Amino acid sequence: MPFRFKQFTVDDENSAHRVGTDSMILGAWSQPPPSGKILDIGAGCGILSLMMAQKSMASIDAVEIDPVAAKEAINNFIQSPWSSRLHLYNKSIQCFTESMKSLYDFIITNPPYFSGSLKSPVLKKNIARHDQVISLQELALIANRVLKSEGTLALIIPFTDVPTFVSICRSNDLYLKRSLTVRSTPDKRPIRSLQEYSKETVTKPRLSELTLLDGTGKYSTEYLKLTREYHYF
Repeated sequence: MPFRFKQFTVDDENSAHRVGTDSMILGAWSQPPPSGKILDIGAGCGILSLMMAQKSMASIDAVEIDPVAAKEAINNFIQSPWSSRLHLYNKSIQCFTESMKSLYDFIITNPPYFSGSLKSPVLKKNIARHDQVISLQELALIANRVLKSEGTLALIIPFTDVPTFVSICRSNDLYLKRSLTVRSTPDKRPIRSLQEYSKETVTKPRLSELTLLDGTGKYSTEYLKLTREYHYF
């Protein structure tokens, strides 16, 4: 059944990288520019591109290697109010960026970060969830190459990967400027980190926290506030 949001609908039945909490909080938390060019790496069904289109008047390039997911994203784009600003490219991000001349104001991605975990027998799930297509090291390298000097990279990663990825980005001249630490419940350890990186040196990143569920198992007030422009509650 398609997901119906306040301003658009997403069908993700055939995408390995489906609509989930990670994408919802990343799209709601990110701060794209009001105009310019946005790149969505590993677009899946297109949820992040659609969320950015609702927030911004920018032109959005969505890159997705899986042809089935790419077709689904195209259909979601066509049915949205912003179809003229959404462009889907069915290829790897490496091929898409290898001869690129224009640069981006903003990059957003929910990357494949389960590089050390057990692989699924389903190939498209491996592509979506593991670093077989692009590693975090390669992601930082590509972001440095295709971002404008004042551009921003936004992504979500496991909380345990934060020190490693901050170091990777630093070695590629990308500096953490804003992050959101995410817990599932108040008594649990952090599970995710939402991060924004800049090419400009940042001496003191802005740090904040989000708890998804309250003590009763219901969505927390802060989660509802963060996603209220998209969700019906």
